[in-house]
Amino acid sequence: MKRLLLIFVFPLVVSTVHSHDDNESRIKFWKEYYNPKVEVTSREVPTIDISLIKNNPFYQIKTTVENFNFTPEKNMKNNLPTEGYGKLFINGEYVSRIYSEYHFVKILPVGINEIKVILSTNLDHDISTNGKVISDTITYQFPEYTFSEARNKSYNQMIQCEFSESGQALLRELKAKGMLITESSVHLKCRFDARNDVLGPFTNKMTRLQRHYHQVTLDALKKRIKVWKAFESEKISLRNARLQNQKIEDEIDDLMQQKLEQLESAQK
Repeated sequence: MKRLLLIFVFPLVVSTVHSHDDNESRIKFWKEYYNPKVEVTSREVPTIDISLIKNNPFYQIKTTVENFNFTPEKNMKNNLPTEGYGKLFINGEYVSRIYSEYHFVKILPVGINEIKVILSTNLDHDISTNGKVISDTITYQFPEYTFSEARNKSYNQMIQCEFSESGQALLRELKAKGMLITESSVHLKCRFDARNDVLGPFTNKMTRLQRHYHQVTLDALKKRIKVWKAFESEKISLRNARLQNQKIEDEIDDLMQQKLEQLESAQK
């Protein structure tokens, strides 16, 4: 029985040592299996250069290539290192293929983003030269300011809603009718944009109370814009519009008081 036991134990020990020795080679194999490469052999080596173009409120990635052609019509038809597509990665995550000079990007995560495009053949092989994958990488911070800067920017933008040339012209027009600057859907939409577009990307930086106030304020502005649009299109009277507007403003205090009591109760 002892001899049989030794016979069975010995191969297990050898197998364990063998697996440890081959670990690096196995990792290398699977990397090459999932990320195969094609080496450029010609003198004209493909190059790539990417840049980010801001097109409010969205973005475009501009990809400039040389000695390389985008060929969507040849997908899975050849493995030449001179044609294919670009593989777009944002923060290490694959996003999509790039088949043209300009590629539309709707959303970028808040913070510092790493944007990378790798040249690939029609058979999904990374193109390399001297063993190095041909790619380009840029970094971009979204938004281009911090939370503290965003609050100042939002405040300054709301001030401009009234004190810019267009804001002052609107103020004079409303004043002649015996109305306030806040009794205008145009002005309220300007204030909504100042909060939503500038502060919106930073909701994860806010405290729970700040985040609640931010959302309550935006909701109130939406309702007020609707009220004053109704007045401007002569669907309701000025008196009715003012009553509805005041009711919406009063609701902000009530909602904030409810939230404050809720948070205080949760801490007890």
